[in-house]
Amino acid sequence: MYAGPKPYRRTYTLRDDMSTDHLAGLIPFLRCPRCRQGITIADEDHLQCANDHVWPVIERVPRFTPPSSYADSCGYQWTTVRQTQLDNSIRTESEETFAVKTGLSPEDVKGKSVLDVGCGMGRFSDVVARWGAEVIVAMDLSRAVEAARENLAGYSGTHVIQGDASNPPIAPGSFDVVFSIGVLHHTPSTAKSLSAAAKLVRPGGIFAVWLYARKLRATHLGSEVLRPLTSRMKEDRLLKIVQVVVPRMDSLHERLPIVSKPLRVALPTSAHPDPEWRVLDTFDWYSPRYQWKHTDSEVMGWFRRLGFEDIRSLPVPVSVRGRRPA
Repeated sequence: MYAGPKPYRRTYTLRDDMSTDHLAGLIPFLRCPRCRQGITIADEDHLQCANDHVWPVIERVPRFTPPSSYADSCGYQWTTVRQTQLDNSIRTESEETFAVKTGLSPEDVKGKSVLDVGCGMGRFSDVVARWGAEVIVAMDLSRAVEAARENLAGYSGTHVIQGDASNPPIAPGSFDVVFSIGVLHHTPSTAKSLSAAAKLVRPGGIFAVWLYARKLRATHLGSEVLRPLTSRMKEDRLLKIVQVVVPRMDSLHERLPIVSKPLRVALPTSAHPDPEWRVLDTFDWYSPRYQWKHTDSEVMGWFRRLGFEDIRSLPVPVSVRGRRPA
């Protein structure tokens, strides 16, 4: 496990001409991922804990992870295509997806503190911000935080940090709502990351996750066979291949559906109605280093062992939510 950069033995003095207003509301939620001590603002470019572990703030985002990690493909994806999955006045797919995969409503988040574990480019943090959450912390392991910072910049009380889901730089019991959609199965251990995220929920608070289902669809068989190769490819090369293959497969499926049917098994691509989303979804099938799959009963068992109550399995597999006892 990465424990952060080698600590400086240096004490920073905050100068009057430095603006750290964007960090002030975030500080109470943070803990040093190395020693679990509280964190203070050293200067506009650094945070520092009581044991003098120093963490950089780059482009207004506190960074608690190394520049490169197993999630580089996600970082590349969301810094390359930054806004496609954001809702707009016409399309509300992210809001609808958030609702069905978490079971949450605007009433559940309005005026609350919310943590998004694995925020990517910020599409679901954008939803809870529009729903009226008072404080939002959007966390991701990858450089996707740079896209999230831009996409969430218009919301007050919203903060973006770069952190590890399995060792989050967050104080336990800090948030009324913690959610993670489509992320924890991309970590080295889904169970470990889920347990770490669960500890961040306040007594009486809600925890909701969506994970890939273990049931293997025939249309995903080819991607499972190819992933040992594609997950090791350079991200830019793989994305270029996907950008070429997906439109050609679309055309083939439309012109020769009978001939193309076996290809859906051998070389599956997304069937999302939006062509750019098809590229993104397909890239996401083939690129991550880790891609575990689970069942509802397995994940509900984890929730029970972690002491949650009112545990629900939602209609979309594998979506589970529970409440930490008050």
